[in-house]
Amino acid sequence: MSDLPVAPPPPPPPPVGGLVPPSNLFSSTQMAFDTTAHIDLRSNWSVVDGRLTCLGVNGNDVRMNLDDPLVAGRPYFVTLDPQYGSANVKINLSGSGSANGRNVSEDWQGFQYFPPSVVDGNFTRASLNPSAAFTGSVDDISVYDLSSVDPHIVPCDVIIIGGDSNSANATSDFVTKDNRETAYDPRMWYMPCLRTSPTYGTVGAERHMPFPMIEPVLAAPGASRMSPVHAAASRLVGWSAGRDRPLLVMALGDPGSGLMNTQDWRHPSRAVIETTQQGNTASRMWNEMMAMKSAVEALGPAHEVVGAIWSLGQNDGFNTPDGPDGYDTAHTAEYHAFFAGVRAEFGNIPMVLTNIAQHIVDNTDGAGNPGFGSYRQQWLNRFDKDSGHPNAISDFRVIQPASGNQVDPLDPGDPHYNAAGMQQNGRDMGDALLSLITSAT
Repeated sequence: MSDLPVAPPPPPPPPVGGLVPPSNLFSSTQMAFDTTAHIDLRSNWSVVDGRLTCLGVNGNDVRMNLDDPLVAGRPYFVTLDPQYGSANVKINLSGSGSANGRNVSEDWQGFQYFPPSVVDGNFTRASLNPSAAFTGSVDDISVYDLSSVDPHIVPCDVIIIGGDSNSANATSDFVTKDNRETAYDPRMWYMPCLRTSPTYGTVGAERHMPFPMIEPVLAAPGASRMSPVHAAASRLVGWSAGRDRPLLVMALGDPGSGLMNTQDWRHPSRAVIETTQQGNTASRMWNEMMAMKSAVEALGPAHEVVGAIWSLGQNDGFNTPDGPDGYDTAHTAEYHAFFAGVRAEFGNIPMVLTNIAQHIVDNTDGAGNPGFGSYRQQWLNRFDKDSGHPNAISDFRVIQPASGNQVDPLDPGDPHYNAAGMQQNGRDMGDALLSLITSAT
């Protein structure tokens, strides 16, 4: 393996009429193992009922030859449909050297990203390298050349998706390959926050480095749960592709973050150093947003931030007088300052806010009067551009999540969502932002 950096080749020109997704480098019969002439089974593998199956008798890898060698210095992504049994396996590129993936053992871990820096040879195959005790099977293997869509190489449309637990995937169901509803599209990427950890080995993502988008999309360390990010991006990628651009999401969430009780999202000039319910965390998420902005700009191509989606408000229900007017008095100035600050940094972008207060409207004050959830819902709705209220913000939409998808539907105070709800929220967020973007253009 050479120590010299390999400069990525220039990307192919975008297709006329829109950016089509890169195609699988295996043929349809090769990926489904309907034909096996390209496979060296190595005495440890067999095709059983159409699935490439490890016999678990030794640690030999299976080698799947590509019709054409890969190009050194380009990014590649491998996906497959796994049914892992015991122990673990690595998804590798090999032949004339090798690029090793991480150990995977969960059925949702059916992917491996190889950035340009590790593709230091013209590899001729994809391989699966098992531990000696591994048993399991895979199907539908794909290898994608991502050089035409990599944010390091080509300009992207950029979406910010940020906020609390409901954007940081900290409270939903764990990802499985069965509850992941959004298909992989090579034109969708994300940049993970991972504020307290520089890497997340279970996925292979690194802080502030673009990563192909497939759940789990990481906005916080240790989260292998469903988020709304992938689903939201799926509603916007076609519009970006029509502009011959991939889509890159700044996945900028953090559990428990807020504008008021924690002050995470306040601009430093407006932060008040004080002891809050969760300790003083003033400006940490605003500063993280600025760090991520710098990371996007440092990628090189002329990326453009075209919109933002926020999940904010759940953690800002403290020290508030009764009624939505009490929220106006206590919180509106900081919310307006935040949204104005975002536009000062990123341009006059359209924005969507999801009103999670809808699901705690039954949290009454104990005397049968509406509780803070009801008041907060009314207050947040006032920011919508069509509300007719003085709080309304131009090119700003407040949406209501669908009912019935809470993690605990019997708890009227639970504002968190299951896997289906996270993804439905994402689609609704994406549709709302797309409507704002297209109406503006």
